[in-house]
Amino acid sequence: MNKIARYFAAALSVAAIALAGGCGEKGFKIEGQLADSENDKVLLEKADYSGYWTIVDSTRTDKKGNFKFSHPQQSGPEIFRLTLDDKYIYLPVDSTETLTVASSKGQFGHDFTVSGTEQAARMALFEKDLIAFVPYIGNADSLKNFKKKIYNEYMHDSKGNVMSYYILTKTIGNQPLFDPTTDDFRYIVAVANNYDHYRPDDAHTPFLLNLARAAQRHHNDQNGIRTVINAEEITMFDIALNDENGKEKKLSDLVGKGKPVVVAFTLMRDGATPEINRQLAELYKAGRIDIYNVSPDRDQYGWQESAKNLPWTTVLDPSAGQDKAFRQYNVGELPTFFIYNSNGELTDRCANVKEIREKL
Repeated sequence: MNKIARYFAAALSVAAIALAGGCGEKGFKIEGQLADSENDKVLLEKADYSGYWTIVDSTRTDKKGNFKFSHPQQSGPEIFRLTLDDKYIYLPVDSTETLTVASSKGQFGHDFTVSGTEQAARMALFEKDLIAFVPYIGNADSLKNFKKKIYNEYMHDSKGNVMSYYILTKTIGNQPLFDPTTDDFRYIVAVANNYDHYRPDDAHTPFLLNLARAAQRHHNDQNGIRTVINAEEITMFDIALNDENGKEKKLSDLVGKGKPVVVAFTLMRDGATPEINRQLAELYKAGRIDIYNVSPDRDQYGWQESAKNLPWTTVLDPSAGQDKAFRQYNVGELPTFFIYNSNGELTDRCANVKEIREKL
């Protein structure tokens, strides 16, 4: 999968909201009925900034297949999903609505209806359109026409609703439905502009704007139009988190001090990380770079023990990937790396250490 396409890895991971409740609070409800279901576990999930779907609640169907979830009002629109036996129904939640789902245990995620808001009903229609089209996705002309149809029917006049964001960042397998490395960049730019105009304060907007810029740059490069990253487009995004000794470390303490700085977003406890650290150590020990390593590990003790063995700056994101740093840098897949040059300018995004060497 190419570098720009990795922006999608956690498309639905942006703007995670803590779901802590209290009596009497306004909120949203999701209720439903599943035919031929009794005592089956239904999960309510939401994605975090690391691209992981997190379970926020669970329940079981009663003898008639009924289930219900209730949660406090959010600060903004988001996408949730219901999960049953590794099958999914995706739901847009805006504020205090009640959404009703009807399906069956056997056809969950394939044959279902959603009511309660116009947007939720339209999302169910989109999912059915997508399911019907998947067998033809290998045909380039059919795929082109399908995306044009989807854009015109569900996204063109969306005015920045969360459904347009969801469709734009939808993946099929490991590939984005709307590919930013193709002429699809026009759809991406259009949706990003809608968000910027109608929802400038929405947490999804910075992600979409940066994705649109990346897609536009790729298009320009492919057509021989050279562009320059400037201060108005990408600026210094500072990070301030605690290291393994509990002391706050700022990225700004390293950037712009005469040496390139690699900002590494990695899971310290991931099996691939030791080899990544070995490769980074080669560059670090040669005096070529400084490193600011951000990890969203949930196992704080395990992270701490691993971080003690590294010579560069290591910090822990205690929110497990929900910190604003992940939103500002649009981190959707781990590992991901960024390079600030010796003048303190953000110049490159890399997927691996090999790319870092090439950029340096």
